[in-house]
Amino acid sequence: MILCSCNVISDRDVQTASKPCGAPAERPSEVFRCLGRAPKCGKCIRSIRSALDSSCGGEEPSRGQADLSACA
Repeated sequence: MILCSCNVISDRDVQTASKPCGAPAERPSEVFRCLGRAPKCGKCIRSIRSALDSSCGGEEPSRGQADLSACA
C-alpha cells in the first residue's frame, strides 16, 4: 500500500528502511533519509509512523540504539 504519494513510498519500503543493518528506523525522518527522499507535503507522516509501530510488533523502539550509518 502506498503511504506517501509525493515520494511513492509503500509500506514495504518502510519495512525495508526500518531494518537496515539490523537497526530499526525509529522516526519517519529516518525512513526518508534511508530511502534517499525528503518529505514534501507531510500528510504521510502519521501513516509512516503507524507502519513503523506495526513493524516492531507494537513495542516501543529502543531510543538511541539505531545505527543508521549505512543509510547516510
